[in-house]
Amino acid sequence: MVAETVLRERSIAARLGPGSAVQHVHSLGPVRIEVPPLLTGQHFFELWPVRELPDQGMWAAKHYDSFAPPLFVLRDVLVHSSAGILVVGDTVIAESLAYTNPREHGYRALVRGIALPSGPVTTLPGIHISMLAAGEGDYRHSMLNGLARLSAVPENYMLAAESLLVPEDATGQDEAIDLLDLLPSLALRKVGAAQTLRVETLVLPLCVCGEAAYHPCLLDFYQRMSAHVGPAPGPMPRRFYIDHRGTGIRPLRTETAVIAALAALGFVAVRPEQMSLAERVRLFRQAEAIVSPHGTALTDIGFCRPGCLVVELLMDAYVDWGFRNLAALAGLRYDCVLGRAEKPWGDLDLQFHGTPWDISVNHVVAAVAHAVGDALAA
Repeated sequence: MVAETVLRERSIAARLGPGSAVQHVHSLGPVRIEVPPLLTGQHFFELWPVRELPDQGMWAAKHYDSFAPPLFVLRDVLVHSSAGILVVGDTVIAESLAYTNPREHGYRALVRGIALPSGPVTTLPGIHISMLAAGEGDYRHSMLNGLARLSAVPENYMLAAESLLVPEDATGQDEAIDLLDLLPSLALRKVGAAQTLRVETLVLPLCVCGEAAYHPCLLDFYQRMSAHVGPAPGPMPRRFYIDHRGTGIRPLRTETAVIAALAALGFVAVRPEQMSLAERVRLFRQAEAIVSPHGTALTDIGFCRPGCLVVELLMDAYVDWGFRNLAALAGLRYDCVLGRAEKPWGDLDLQFHGTPWDISVNHVVAAVAHAVGDALAA
């Protein structure tokens, strides 16, 4: 048998106290963000049964209260895997297990904790900042739950730190780090899924998003990257549709017909995943109107200028309001159109997230034409 260390699971708040290895530095104050009503989308929710995340009835929300991002300093802490699983003494920090997978991130799940296999440990003296988080293979998680946490780290901590701990092979992070133009004194240390570090002093910004409750500091993250991207070398479409064909994720069976119909309104189909991050910044920054099925490419609406229109295509069995809240934070105009997933709905597992679905082309065109017309009249 492989030697293991059994660890109890406790929240980070439970580790606080005088003389503790975990210290809470501060939290950014929560902010109430107004969420405009859905121009067309409200009619679907008044008539159709849906399943919303994280809570039912959110389609009618008039605001959200942002998460209050906390900053912690941990001393003599074990940091395990690219997910940044944190071990203090004989406990594992519960928050650091979010979105992790035992097989992928090298641990065994127990009823009240985890078991870590024994193995080599690399010691890191000095001060280091953790951007480690699970879900690093997904662009949305990699950027918003991972690297965006830099926006909650004060400059004096950045100056004092020796390195930034980032997941190995995290989607989009290399390009984002280049655009963030970090201090030359701050080295990058990539952490693999099987690695374990013992860090003398770890600066940990816990989160800036909560459950899609984005704190305004997130806008600093987008603006800082955008500031380092020059103008486009040539014309780019101001109205575009984010083409999901070929991605294999949540195939929209009427997508080709939707794209053809929107072309009459001046929309061009684009594939952001085939562009560099700098190209995507330019594309979204100059956009007038964007239509897209729900998907990670909408993470880039944070680069849009206030007033840009975003129409998200959602399926009734999986309504995730993360991008609506991001649009509200960024001052964008947002609406949605609802389509229908295959039934029975089943559980919201990863396999179901990818289920095929349909949407009415007429509904999409009518909603977009209405919203674009209002935008031009405004």
